[in-house]
Amino acid sequence: MPSVLPNFLQGEPPRSPHVERNNFFTSWVNGSTSPTHSPHYHQLQHNTSTNTSQGTRQFLRPTRRDVLLCLLTLSFSYLLFSTPSSTSTQPVHLSNTSKGGKYGIPNWLFPSSSSSHSSSGVCGVGGEKTFGESVKTYGFSAGVDLDLDLPSGEESGQSWDGGEEQQEDDELQGLTTELKAHAPGWTVMERLYIYNGSFYAVTDDPTQWPELRMMTSTGLPANSDPGNSQAREPKGDEIIFISPFEAMKLWGPRVWKMDGMTFLFNDGQFIDHYYHFAAELMLGAWRAYSSFDTHISANGETTLPPPQRVWFLHQDVREWRDKPKFNPTLLYSLFPSISTLYPEDWADMKNQTISSAPKAFVLERALLADRSAAFRGEWTGPTARTVASALHVGQASKWWWEPIRRQVLRYSGLPESIISRNLEGHGATDPTSLIGPGVDVVEPLAPPGTYTPVITYISRQSSRRRLTKESHEDLVKALEERSKRLGWELVIVEAEKMSKEEQFALAGRTTIMLGVHGNGLTHLLWMPATPRSAVIEMFFKGGFARDYQWTAHALGLRHFAVQHDVSFTAPNLPKVDYPEGFQGTSITVVGKVVADLIEDRLAGRV
Repeated sequence: MPSVLPNFLQGEPPRSPHVERNNFFTSWVNGSTSPTHSPHYHQLQHNTSTNTSQGTRQFLRPTRRDVLLCLLTLSFSYLLFSTPSSTSTQPVHLSNTSKGGKYGIPNWLFPSSSSSHSSSGVCGVGGEKTFGESVKTYGFSAGVDLDLDLPSGEESGQSWDGGEEQQEDDELQGLTTELKAHAPGWTVMERLYIYNGSFYAVTDDPTQWPELRMMTSTGLPANSDPGNSQAREPKGDEIIFISPFEAMKLWGPRVWKMDGMTFLFNDGQFIDHYYHFAAELMLGAWRAYSSFDTHISANGETTLPPPQRVWFLHQDVREWRDKPKFNPTLLYSLFPSISTLYPEDWADMKNQTISSAPKAFVLERALLADRSAAFRGEWTGPTARTVASALHVGQASKWWWEPIRRQVLRYSGLPESIISRNLEGHGATDPTSLIGPGVDVVEPLAPPGTYTPVITYISRQSSRRRLTKESHEDLVKALEERSKRLGWELVIVEAEKMSKEEQFALAGRTTIMLGVHGNGLTHLLWMPATPRSAVIEMFFKGGFARDYQWTAHALGLRHFAVQHDVSFTAPNLPKVDYPEGFQGTSITVVGKVVADLIEDRLAGRV
């Protein structure tokens, strides 16, 4: 059999037709030093001697093993130390050691076991799917007879398919839609299908699912118009329940998967407002999603991958952005790789799925948020907060908000030492639950810091809802006198004159935040929850709203409402009311009352 080795590795190595000239190496072999000292000298004499007219000469002749070893060494050295090609998706990293920087084995050479295998060795590293993997069908039993007409053998009790039916049943069960967690208005599912403009839940038992109206609605805005409440009730085609065999007959193998988590926002109103987007929609979505990881740490460490897409089912590209553009800043600072989809995409997908070959798309994991459905539940109605219902979706770590809070503050450039002040407190634990006999107080993870407390007054004197000039000046005077005497750091700002990152960062180091009821108090989302933290909200006499009170307590911050010279805190709250003047420029407050409240809070008296 002919050898598969190349010619230069077969038989005797070829001789050079040229006369060898002496050099340092051959001189050393031939006698510049005594070769007899080498244990291989006699073997060299036998193997490498040749007679010429000038006498006996010696030269070094490599063996086949030497050549192979040399080639393997060179090949491995090239892979180990050379720069990867431009098509590689992983860079070569330098490993810093005590002896100085040295090249380490690059990731592109030995991809992790979790990486997707690709014949090219380039695509698929880092756990990503290759193109071919991403477009594989995910459908129901390709090759199965979709007529499902059982032959006459069934009547005699014989197995008409040789036992394949049970196997098909098992496969179909792996494609069913699974309800993972639910509270009114917040529903978390796996394998939710999209077909002909509707969501499809593939299940053998729809009775195990919540009532449709507690999951979804028509998405119309809520108002006081006659018939509006009925118009928001679901029509029945928002989520359609079908069995696995019906899905198999309808789509067969023609199902394409959309990987990862999708946030489906079916809210019909208020999305283009910083508070409602951040402190209701995103706060609720993350709380519901966090039920997949009940071990989120106080440092914000989580196993949750970021959502891959957010789908606004009723708002176009312009209708979810607030005027100051906090909403897009928040979304893309948290999830830089996220995709945004709109009603136009929903219409496109509807048209595609009802072509001549019916097909479906399936969301690997989905959260459906619906404002109207949340108000039909027991928690949102009394509080008017849709997110109140989300806090009852599954189980969650008390630190569930930390990954989001910390990411926003890191994006804003705040040092980790300040971000971690939350370790002094109770995390995402409602402080009202820590009041009263028999309540277990959550132990802090760090002692109280020695830093100067930061008192941030968000002034709205350039806005339509503000303090009177006299009340504002009285408040500023009281705060300045008290901070000078007690050593507070007092920060008085008009938020609209700061960048978004500056506003986030200031909130991240604020101990007590105060201001007139308004959008600026939404920044309490980024405050560290400590035993001294608080939000002080000033209202028109007789007026009160629960927006910021509920949000503050849900995140472990004490909230105080001040009406001129009277303060309230949970559980003793005034009734919600919006009297004439609530939104105006005649709001009053006694500065000394607010300064006393801050002093008492920092001293632990309230």
